[in-house]
Amino acid sequence: MQELHAATRLKVDELTNRITQLRQMTTKADTIKVETVELKRATTLDYEERRALWSQALSLFSDFSEHLYNAPGRLVIDIDDTGYKFDVEIAGSPSEGISKMKIFCYDLMLISFARQRGLGVDFLIHDSTIFDGVDPRQRAHALELAVAMSAKFGFQYICCINTDMLPINDFSQGFDFENLVRLRLTDTDPSGSLLGFRY
Repeated sequence: MQELHAATRLKVDELTNRITQLRQMTTKADTIKVETVELKRATTLDYEERRALWSQALSLFSDFSEHLYNAPGRLVIDIDDTGYKFDVEIAGSPSEGISKMKIFCYDLMLISFARQRGLGVDFLIHDSTIFDGVDPRQRAHALELAVAMSAKFGFQYICCINTDMLPINDFSQGFDFENLVRLRLTDTDPSGSLLGFRY
């Protein structure tokens, strides 16, 4: 009889513990729901209060993409249940080149926007991979745009680009690319390497 009582008591204790845990979980879930609603409300309020500020970033992105493709692109800033959501759109077929130019325009927008406010670093670096698959005309427009924006907003644009990717024939008349070259590297001999020797 004592064994049966002890086994029954153990089951009752287990059930009581499970009920307590379920109540705690329900309370936590309710708390999380309330906090999620409060965070979304605060995010929406912040989004609206900063509309004038982030609209400037949208405008920069649109201008930069229009400079490359003669049609304005869109930087989309929105809010969903998980917080801020960002997307970029540039008209045209979904190609590797356009995808790379989305990144280029976004990077250029970020540094230009920050430098307008005296914030952030004062340089932007791109490797030649940013121009892989990009039409030579867009490469030329992008490099010219980077030079113009770096002068306008006071930052340094550094681009490591292979000579076979240089769109020499597509630069605007009067654009002196050679004057902008600071360092030429070559693999013909060790003196043409970055540090003057090979590993």
